[in-house]
Amino acid sequence: MSGDGGSTSWALRLHGVCEWIWFTALINLLWIAFTLAGLIVLGAAPATVTAAALTRRRLRGDRVRVVREFSRGWLNEFRAANIVVGPAMVLTVLLLWGAAHQISGGAPAPAATATVVGFVFAFLLTAVLAPLYVNYDLPRGRYLLVASRWLLTNLIHGVLLMIAAVAIIVASFFLPGLIPVFSVGAWLVLSTTLCLGFFTANDRRVADRTATSTSAARVSAAPAPVPSRTSPLTTASRITTEGTSR
Repeated sequence: MSGDGGSTSWALRLHGVCEWIWFTALINLLWIAFTLAGLIVLGAAPATVTAAALTRRRLRGDRVRVVREFSRGWLNEFRAANIVVGPAMVLTVLLLWGAAHQISGGAPAPAATATVVGFVFAFLLTAVLAPLYVNYDLPRGRYLLVASRWLLTNLIHGVLLMIAAVAIIVASFFLPGLIPVFSVGAWLVLSTTLCLGFFTANDRRVADRTATSTSAARVSAAPAPVPSRTSPLTTASRITTEGTSR
């Protein structure tokens, strides 16, 4: 009986892995399709946000009709995503082009290094912005500021995101067939999963710190303290990922 239970457990795990692989491949295909539908410049940001939203829902255990909900989410988030995430994506592409041009053109090392560093920061900022947007309700103008502050105060998380990106790039280099069918989706799903994990851990730290401060205040009969602002993520999580007013 125990052997049958072990076999069933492994079968369920394998089924779960296969479902994630299929989900990632679908996200990859839909991201490319809807990015092209928006003429790339206007399509990439809502496609990225929608991919993050569906990944978040999948991680929460919700049933996701990927194709239908991706198209609906892309339309719903078209304007807001281009306002929140679009500028960071454009900046990332411009810095990548500038870094490649400077390196190939033999630009002075300090200038090339500064451009590369700027590109890395903009790339990581874009990776953080989409999960931040689908997980928290903030004024649209604050997402860029909060994401930048979070990156600067959580450097180890930025390093982990960069390691994940490099791993996907290396795998795609050795297996170029992955690029049109899996690589972009793998980055979107993995970066969203990592960021949501980082945010959850951050929220717990903030909650624990607030609870400790409140308990100490009650003991001393002092007024309740204002929650710490050292962490940028102190707002409530979004209840839904589609059609929520911001």
